[in-house]
Amino acid sequence: MRLAVAALTAMLLSAGAFADIFQLGSIQVNGLQRVSLGSVLRALPIQEGDQVDSDDAQDWIRALYQTGYFTDVRAIRDGDRLVFEVTERPAIASVEFRGNRTIPSDTLERVFSDVGLAEGEIYSQSLLEGLELELERQYSSQGRYNATVTPTITPLTLNRVRVELVINEGPVATIDHIEFSGNRVFTSEELRMALQMRETNSARYPFQWIARRNRFGQAQLSGDIARLEDYYFDRGYLDYRLESHQVSISDNKSDITLIYNLAEGEPYDLSGIRLTGDLVGLDEELHRLVDVTVGERYSRVAITNIQTAITDALGARGYAFADVQPQLIPDRDNLTVDVTLRVNPGKPVYVNRIEIRGNTSTNDEVIRRELRQLERALVINRNIRQSRGRLERLGYFSRVDIRTQRIEGRDDLVDIIVEVEETPSSTITGSVGYSDATGIFLEGRLDQRNFQGKGYNLSASVLVNETEQNYNLSFEDPYFTVSGVSRGIELFYKRTEFSALTFSTYATNTLGGRLSLGYPLSENNRINYSIGYSRDELFLSNSAPVEMTDFRSANGDEYENLDVRVSWTHNSLNGTFKATEGRRVNLTTELATPLGDLTYYRLTGTAEQYFPINEDYTVRLHTRLGYGDGYGDQDRLPFYRNFYSGGVRSVRGFRPGALGPLSTPNLDGDGDPLRAPSPIGGNIRVEYGAELVIPTPLVRDQGPFRTSLFLDAGNVFSDQCLSGNVNCQNGIDLSEIRYAAGIDLTWITPMAPLSFSYAWPLNAQEGDLTRNFAFTIGIAY
Repeated sequence: MRLAVAALTAMLLSAGAFADIFQLGSIQVNGLQRVSLGSVLRALPIQEGDQVDSDDAQDWIRALYQTGYFTDVRAIRDGDRLVFEVTERPAIASVEFRGNRTIPSDTLERVFSDVGLAEGEIYSQSLLEGLELELERQYSSQGRYNATVTPTITPLTLNRVRVELVINEGPVATIDHIEFSGNRVFTSEELRMALQMRETNSARYPFQWIARRNRFGQAQLSGDIARLEDYYFDRGYLDYRLESHQVSISDNKSDITLIYNLAEGEPYDLSGIRLTGDLVGLDEELHRLVDVTVGERYSRVAITNIQTAITDALGARGYAFADVQPQLIPDRDNLTVDVTLRVNPGKPVYVNRIEIRGNTSTNDEVIRRELRQLERALVINRNIRQSRGRLERLGYFSRVDIRTQRIEGRDDLVDIIVEVEETPSSTITGSVGYSDATGIFLEGRLDQRNFQGKGYNLSASVLVNETEQNYNLSFEDPYFTVSGVSRGIELFYKRTEFSALTFSTYATNTLGGRLSLGYPLSENNRINYSIGYSRDELFLSNSAPVEMTDFRSANGDEYENLDVRVSWTHNSLNGTFKATEGRRVNLTTELATPLGDLTYYRLTGTAEQYFPINEDYTVRLHTRLGYGDGYGDQDRLPFYRNFYSGGVRSVRGFRPGALGPLSTPNLDGDGDPLRAPSPIGGNIRVEYGAELVIPTPLVRDQGPFRTSLFLDAGNVFSDQCLSGNVNCQNGIDLSEIRYAAGIDLTWITPMAPLSFSYAWPLNAQEGDLTRNFAFTIGIAY
């Protein structure tokens, strides 16, 4: 309004200054600071040499106002010269946001920049007010009805302003009560169970706040309305309708009451189902996918499953854009419904080309060899899904997206776009830190999971801590042959020390190497063979237990071993560090052959399975099992190859290696133990557990973080106890399984992974060595 009044006044004043027609000699503009003279002259509908009169003045001034650059414009005639006095709108020096958590600042900056409210742009009060209202509407759609946006405009020098928006997001409104009206067939409690949103104080769902299902939002409300319809349609109620729904907000704008008014209708039975359209010669196969029978209750989800099965079957034969549409003909007199599925396979679709994007360091070849969808071949949706899974499991990329892109004018060709976002795959680090398992450590490491972008895995490391020195060099070519046969070589030297940290009364020096070959059996299955040589030296303390001294007496203290290993791996995970679904299983047989000094074997197995709850929560189940024994001249597994349990990679809440059988102490001349019994491990390992992966609190970017609530269980046992050892019971005793629960946080930093956990032992027994807090942390240099 102020601008309009100013403009009108200027027009009236200026109009009075012109009394006749004259030829314009020149144009002068006063008051310009950032706007160029050329921009003003281009906006004016006149130029030097034109014939002008007083009736034109309003048009000139209006033209300059319409540029949006000025808050005031005046025109004055001075002979044959026109003088425009202008006042520029202030420029925006900066736009700042404070208090926003759920909407990132970079997102807000992008939105403001798109509409012209950014650094260097001309400030507009009306535009800012519109964005304030839109922001508050966005927060309301999230259920944050108390959200406020308060702008502060601070004038600066040179006709500039600083725009600051203080955002108070407020709490998300929660569901206080959910009511249903008009339901006769299903109880209100049954209908509540079909909804995503839950009442905050629901006795049936006391932990619904973990999944935030008690929070209200417009998107969640729309989803629940659709779920109610699905609930009835899946049970044959085709006449169901939601007549209305009400959302009542309490005075404090924090408590929500939802009321659904329903009309249920009557259930319908299936009177017939048929397939029509072009079945492309697959009549028998497609009809087998129709797994419903006439006379049963109609179910929309069953019909949807048939549609999906038919679409997948056609997609497996290259009909990538097949469409199956249901047509329902209800008979309301007899309460039956006839279903016709119209099949339109479209044309077989071929891949024109595959385009790789985003791979800044990884060679195209490394990506293409993981793809199961090929160029010039039929588009097979299953192959595209497998390709994405294989790329995600490489660990080279933080994001993998594969999509089809239609080619204009063709309905039988598509391009496939593979877009990746690389993670740093080459690291050279030095670290000094502390680990609860090994004490103070020094580490130097060169690790390249994607050496020279060719997919080679190269690793060289030096680790020195209070219990060991470990030197390792390894190289793996995962595609030694085009068929996916891998080869690897490893050289290692390890020296352990006597240490109270690990109850150790022995030390070893081990020098050796290993060659390996791996063969793909199928898409997710692989078998690996390896042969290794090692030379071991054994050192015992004066107080070493009987198990160790007896072994040395029988075998000496130097051993050359030649072992072979065979392992089978199944991996269908959809990622590595942030996997959310799929499983990984590994079974390994290790055999120390008679060509060496010791003969023994070890059988080990690990498995993990992920079950996604929603996009934020995932359940992980896992287990580790192991058994070892001697054969030939060896009647037992060498004690230094025993399994151990307890610690951050095992049963958290207990000291590393502290669980399991205790040793048989040696006696002095008086018959007294030289050392108190200590954990000696066992030849049997049983461990299992569960995790609930949750969003990391107080963190916007969840990418480098992984937080979980866990339950660990396990122990090690022995069926090779020495006679007379009262601290060792032969066989597995499930009552000796130890349990612990807690929380774990892992943070992948540019320097090194940091891991923290806090565990509460749930059934620690007298004499058990517990440890609640465990961490591994390093400082790179």
